[in-house]
Amino acid sequence: MKKIIASLFCLIFISCSSDKTTAELKLDSIQCLMCSYSIEENLRELRGVKKVQVDLKNKSGRVVFNANIIDLSIIENKITSIGYNVNNKLADIRAYEKLELCCKKPKEN
Repeated sequence: MKKIIASLFCLIFISCSSDKTTAELKLDSIQCLMCSYSIEENLRELRGVKKVQVDLKNKSGRVVFNANIIDLSIIENKITSIGYNVNNKLADIRAYEKLELCCKKPKEN
């Protein structure tokens, strides 16, 4: 019985431990609060993401995640798949075209 309890305790302890990793995000294509909100909401849906904060003014962000569950490349791919550039990776053009007008970069003349 003691072995079972000890095994359960170890299993619970290991599953509750987290390898928190913090990564900085360079979000040079975001334009408005809707962009920030969209990125935050989409990343929060990913299993392993603990915290997301987007700074519109500085066009950057920070994500805290469990590196045992998810890695930065998956997070970056999620951001590009919804139409935004991140860390020098370009947005999916089809997703970018579907963004609201306020979320698109102004065209240069």
